[in-house]
Amino acid sequence: MAASHLLRLGKVKGKNGILNALKHNKRTLQAERGAGANIDAFRTPFNYSLTNTDTAEQIDRTAKVLLVQAGIDKPRINQVMALEIIFSLPVDRHEQDTQPFFKDCLEWVKQQIPGVLLSFDVHLDESAPHAHALILPLVNNKMQGNQIMGGKGNLLRLINQFHLDVARHYGLSRNETKRLTSNDKVFIEKQVLLKLNTDPVMKSIIWPCVRDAIHSDPLPYAQLLGIEQTQQGTKTKRRSFAAIMTSKGKGKETNAI
Repeated sequence: MAASHLLRLGKVKGKNGILNALKHNKRTLQAERGAGANIDAFRTPFNYSLTNTDTAEQIDRTAKVLLVQAGIDKPRINQVMALEIIFSLPVDRHEQDTQPFFKDCLEWVKQQIPGVLLSFDVHLDESAPHAHALILPLVNNKMQGNQIMGGKGNLLRLINQFHLDVARHYGLSRNETKRLTSNDKVFIEKQVLLKLNTDPVMKSIIWPCVRDAIHSDPLPYAQLLGIEQTQQGTKTKRRSFAAIMTSKGKGKETNAI
């Protein structure tokens, strides 16, 4: 069975939301680089950008200038300041050349997602090779984050479109959304938080946003961290109606006359 890819679309909010996201993507948040982090500092030099080499501060400044030029001096408090798309390869693709795949992801973003592409950073220093595309949802001098984001139906449409346009050409299967039971969701969330227990990200300024996102949908984070996504243990085999009706049950067994 072909390995699956991961496409996740999220909102970036807050006055410093873009800058904080960029600092994470550019690996300049010192709190995320300490002992116990899921980021492998020895592999961080292998990360690369497919857009430009500007710093997080320079890109953030560019975004602010674009907003001012559009007549948006003071965005609303709950304004969606950016959209972030995560593309991920399976954990076993570290030894392969990732650039062709992520370059195609970059072109796909340019064609499919309205707005201004601020950055496209590829991370090879975590469990799975993945990329962060950060988009300023500025369209016709208006911030259109919620409209571009849409609902779950739009995300499913984008996943299907991405599979047709890009993923299938790399032997990747469509990433079917799993319907998690309440118990499975709680189990996976606990596993993710346990994995991150000693990770400096818990002490970073972006942790509240990360924590809420994990609680809402822990599955993508489990995939990125290479965590087992099902509870261990055997499931009770369902019996047929006939088997149930002819079973002896759990009562005291009696001898037939």
